Amino acid sequence: MLREREASSGKGAFLFSAVVLVLLLLGSSLAWAGGGDHYPNGAEGFWAGAAPPPGFYVLDYNYFYSATEYKANNGDTINKGPLDDFSLHVYANVLRLLYITKYKILGGYYGMHVFLPYVDVKASAKGFEGHQRGMGDIIVDPFILSWHSKWIHAVIGLADIYLPTGEYDKHRPVNVGKNFYTIEPVFGVTFMLPYQSTLSFKFMYDFNTTNNDWINPATGKETSLQPGQEFHFDYCLEKGFTKWLHLGVAGYYYQQTTDDEVDNKDVENNRGKVFAIGPGIKIDYKRLSLISRGFWEMGTKNRPEGKGMWLKLVYAF
Repeated sequence: MLREREASSGKGAFLFSAVVLVLLLLGSSLAWAGGGDHYPNGAEGFWAGAAPPPGFYVLDYNYFYSATEYKANNGDTINKGPLDDFSLHVYANVLRLLYITKYKILGGYYGMHVFLPYVDVKASAKGFEGHQRGMGDIIVDPFILSWHSKWIHAVIGLADIYLPTGEYDKHRPVNVGKNFYTIEPVFGVTFMLPYQSTLSFKFMYDFNTTNNDWINPATGKETSLQPGQEFHFDYCLEKGFTKWLHLGVAGYYYQQTTDDEVDNKDVENNRGKVFAIGPGIKIDYKRLSLISRGFWEMGTKNRPEGKGMWLKLVYAF
């Protein structure tokens, strides 16, 4: 009887992990990794708190991520049960259209932007494998203000809004859409330091709405899932060696601040956390900038721990 219960529990746990592999936007982690994790951590680095001068800009982000470990609430790698032999591989290409106007509000230049992501994700665990690709959840922010001075630059986004436009199927273990909205106020700042150096931060706080079209693997019934709120920031310390060459150290920190809710009930001991660091390089040539950054994750809880790279192109018209 005990073995039957253990087998039933193991089967339910496996189904749980498989069903909740709902892909995050540019998903570097799982939907049930603690929090909604809609933002792809580490997307910004060099001059993250400085918006460009008035004009129209096209930015192309390429994101590569892989993880072969899933961390538990105590930070240990899960090496048994349904998350044994865990593997996650992500490639994403995101087109960002940014327009900064010549108009000022409260002394800051008014602007707006939109992100159009394409996501390709392959995830697997013990006895499970899924692969999905397609357009992800679109991001818009119609109200951005940016300020500039000799020693400091700052930018405020009233809210980056993540729209549930990506394809989602509650019966499919891997999706490129999340089926809920995220409202994300943004504050960025770049400090101009001596010796042609800068220190930049991009701070964000996420409020996630509810996915009412979610199957609870523990019961097999359709219910609601509301990811918890999240605080996170990207950072970069860099130095310019010439007008066109910059080297730096960049990464991110992520901490879930409230519990996830399933059917309006808190899920305890499941808050995600991670820190990442790595080298970066920025090359400028006329109207074009090329930025590349690698990173390694550490101090992880309730989510995958891996490594990856960002490759970003910026063109000013």
